[in-house]
Amino acid sequence: MIRAALLATLATSSPALAAPDCYQRFYSQAHMAANPGQSVQGLVLSFHPLDEGGRGIQLWAELSPEAEGLAPGDIGERYFSDMRCEPGGGFGAGADPEAETCFDTCDQGFVQIVQESDSRLLIRSFSLGLHRTPAACDGGTVLADRDESGNWVTTTFRLDGTAEADCEG
Repeated sequence: MIRAALLATLATSSPALAAPDCYQRFYSQAHMAANPGQSVQGLVLSFHPLDEGGRGIQLWAELSPEAEGLAPGDIGERYFSDMRCEPGGGFGAGADPEAETCFDTCDQGFVQIVQESDSRLLIRSFSLGLHRTPAACDGGTVLADRDESGNWVTTTFRLDGTAEADCEG
């Protein structure tokens, strides 16, 4: 009986047992130098419940000063996307129709959740449009790498789970 009460208490009150709501990754200068086509230097992704049910994402990306092919005003800036997630529905080359798909609320692309655990989140970006300000659909740039020709390509990012209080945004 004591064991059952303890397990019930841990299951309902322990934040350590729950998956994090926040994931982030900041790439080192060595990583960026080894991947010159990568335009993203850092990512912060936070899940949040939606009023109508389900979950959404707020994502911030910092663009790399070393990225090639970006307009001078894009370099070193932080860009934002607010997304609504659905159980499936990805479309386009490489998209998994069964994967959880999070669509930009300004209708500028999407990401798919490839893998989610307490310590790691893999997302795949399908030309997700990022905005300069959270409240506006003002364009800006794309969350994806570029190929040798300078075209955007579908890109997978790995982020690390972190406590909400430690999450930079």
